[in-house]
Amino acid sequence: MKLNPLSHGLALSAGLLVAQGAGAGDMLYWQDNSLSYLYGSNFQRLNFNEGEQRSQTTFTFEHASGWKWGDLFYFADYIKADNQQARGSNFANLEVREKDSFYYMEFSPRVSLSWLTGQELSAGPLKDVYAAFTYEKGNGGPGTENYLYGIGTAWNAPGFKYLNANLYAVKVNNHIFFDHDFKASDKGNGHTYQLTVSAAYPFAIGEQSFVVDGFIDWRAPSKDAGTQTSVGSSIQVKWDAGKSLFGDEGKLYVGTEVNMWHNKYGIKPIDGSTSGFDQTAVQALVKYHF
Repeated sequence: MKLNPLSHGLALSAGLLVAQGAGAGDMLYWQDNSLSYLYGSNFQRLNFNEGEQRSQTTFTFEHASGWKWGDLFYFADYIKADNQQARGSNFANLEVREKDSFYYMEFSPRVSLSWLTGQELSAGPLKDVYAAFTYEKGNGGPGTENYLYGIGTAWNAPGFKYLNANLYAVKVNNHIFFDHDFKASDKGNGHTYQLTVSAAYPFAIGEQSFVVDGFIDWRAPSKDAGTQTSVGSSIQVKWDAGKSLFGDEGKLYVGTEVNMWHNKYGIKPIDGSTSGFDQTAVQALVKYHF
């Protein structure tokens, strides 16, 4: 029986949560889990139809935890959308069709080099240095499956709940794109580099509590994978509704997410230009932490 990677990811999440509760002991410092519902439009369909307003609904499970050995973040998205999806390993079996659902997931552990070496690596605003890893997998768009490995950092910054920066080498697998001859290429494997910055900044207006958090990814081009430089980000602005309505702080948030891309997925347009595909999609958001 072939296991759906999303089901595998959710099973892995459940297994890790059970393990944390059963035998984490003094190794686990903290953890946070959440479920989100998002709905928005203006998602880039990867064509030049300026009149499109493609909408999608996203259900997300997220986990973040801090450990004696480092930290861990992972999430799984299930997306209902009317975006056009292209899948295949070469031109002969490339499939382009209206696909109304797909998934995306990331698994990102970081191992503290202070813990690993027994040497304190903090200095000034630098809290720690990590060996950082990420596995990306999805069945939408170009059919993402990437392996990332590199150096991570955590920083002390005034007012921020956290501020992290990771520099990765990226192994790109089976990235579908179109070449200058208007044909899909099967050479979608290659290597590149990525800088990821993530942060959270809580603030208050009167008695109301808010938080702005999210990430920005900058990825260099890959000649072998046929991709160009891309920048992607998701920024959430959230009101602590649970605190205001029920006196339960840090549980229920309501707000918005802005999902932005410059050169989405690094894909080159079929006309051979380097103009790329840009996106600014605004979504309504409800998020519950447990």
